[in-house]
Amino acid sequence: MNTSSPALLDARVVLQRGDLNLDVELSVQRGETVAIMGPNGAGKTTLLYALLGWIPIQSGWVLVDNDIFEAPGQDEVTPTRERELGMVFQDGLLFPHLKVIENIRFGTNKDDDLLDLLQTLEIFPLLKKYPSELSAGETQRVALARTLAARPKMVLLDEPLALLDLSARSNARNMIQTALQQSLAGALLVTHDPADAFALAQRVLILEGGRVTQFGTPDQIRAKPKSRWVADLMGWNVFYGVGQGSSVGLESGIEFATAEANLSGKAMVMISPSSVALFVERPSGSPRNSWLCRIRRVEYLDGLARVSLFGPLDIYADITLAAASELDLTPGREFWVTVKATEIQAQVLKTE
Repeated sequence: MNTSSPALLDARVVLQRGDLNLDVELSVQRGETVAIMGPNGAGKTTLLYALLGWIPIQSGWVLVDNDIFEAPGQDEVTPTRERELGMVFQDGLLFPHLKVIENIRFGTNKDDDLLDLLQTLEIFPLLKKYPSELSAGETQRVALARTLAARPKMVLLDEPLALLDLSARSNARNMIQTALQQSLAGALLVTHDPADAFALAQRVLILEGGRVTQFGTPDQIRAKPKSRWVADLMGWNVFYGVGQGSSVGLESGIEFATAEANLSGKAMVMISPSSVALFVERPSGSPRNSWLCRIRRVEYLDGLARVSLFGPLDIYADITLAAASELDLTPGREFWVTVKATEIQAQVLKTE
């Protein structure tokens, strides 16, 4: 704990809740949005509730803007209502008997100027409506406006876009991003969608089994997954085998040459689909990581062609649309698949 920390949020949350043993240390800078991602049951929402003070922590600390809410040896715990933290829930939780403007004004000073906030979130056409008259996207915009209108030091968002369809999510992301930037508040965003996380957050915290397995920028998360769950989320190829020296051998007999050293024991290999190259003829020099495979199917997404191949190993390759147009990507056709050793990430698996 750093009581002179420049961070807006400085926290370590340690608690036991049922089967969940949560131990998370994190910080959020002023004006920064941090996304929290992880599988179901990892403790994402529990972490938010602990920061709010809804769930007591067993040890650790919570500091916001250098105000100590909970800390070792401190008898007094700051109640939720005094923490100046705003919460936006998945379903909005608006007051059904109040109109939109009354919902937003709830808990604010009557003299507060909300013009910029209402414009940013496109609330003006909704002001005289009741929550029952709003769409899911409109409900979330109003819920965010109500939270930011109270001028919290920090905003916590729990799956705020989960109920929106794909066509509405992009516009909602843009509005939320602008509103958060204008509010100067820091934010923690729980989401299952990497598109939401990478669009809204400057850093992403990966939470698995109550522990932080990775915490970095979106580019760092994309470029170097630290766990199977993150690799799957990013669409990476994942294989398991036994490491020896700089290579990892699979049970099928396939061997990956890597740029690692001193690999020993059970190991995981992760390969980005963008690192997988396809050749009609066997590449000259016979690179070690080279296999003759067949196309299973081709999908086009985000300006790329994702090619699913099978043979000695099942693997995905992402190639540009220009490259795809030059190749005959007919299902069943054979291609040489190669991966540079430097593009293979291998790590020894921990054993209990």
